[in-house]
Amino acid sequence: MDEKQTAKDYLVSGRECGSCTVCCKALKIDAPELKKLAAVLCDHCTAGVGCKIYETRPAVCKAWYCSWRRMGYLSEDWRPDRCGVLIDIVGEGEGIPAGFPQVGLKFDVVESPRVLAWDPLIKFIGSEIERGRPVFLGVPAPVGYERRKVFLNYLMADAVASRDRALMVKGLVSAFEIGLRDGTKEKTTFDEMGAGNRL
Repeated sequence: MDEKQTAKDYLVSGRECGSCTVCCKALKIDAPELKKLAAVLCDHCTAGVGCKIYETRPAVCKAWYCSWRRMGYLSEDWRPDRCGVLIDIVGEGEGIPAGFPQVGLKFDVVESPRVLAWDPLIKFIGSEIERGRPVFLGVPAPVGYERRKVFLNYLMADAVASRDRALMVKGLVSAFEIGLRDGTKEKTTFDEMGAGNRL
């Protein structure tokens, strides 16, 4: 992105959030003007309608878009409120092991782990792992704790290589269970200066 471009310049033309408000609930926001726990609907949001202060929303909200808004090859079925998965980009310094490209994808399970058996999700995750791109599964945590992020490339390497759907589902379920087990390991804290992080 050059200095004159913004995240909005990379959006899929004609694709809008519509009634999807998943990011307004699922994500933690830590900015000077807004602090919100993950899994708690933002005070400024009406579920299924949208932001009540959209025109004057905080900069951190204006700058963030889920990957469904940015990836033209994802169908309408991938809209987060429809599929139950919120896709985001993970970059350098966000837990990607050495030896992998320092940009990858995180597939946040919004609520139900049933989505782990959804064929388009299995294929997308498998193809990213096959290409050597880092992939994480985001797992919900209790309110007041940080969502967990489980690295999938090592965990699912054999299943992806075998192209066995049942093994891939088993690997995703195992990753989800690891995330749930670790769900209360890290309490949510906010930066007193507000670093502008949205996780």
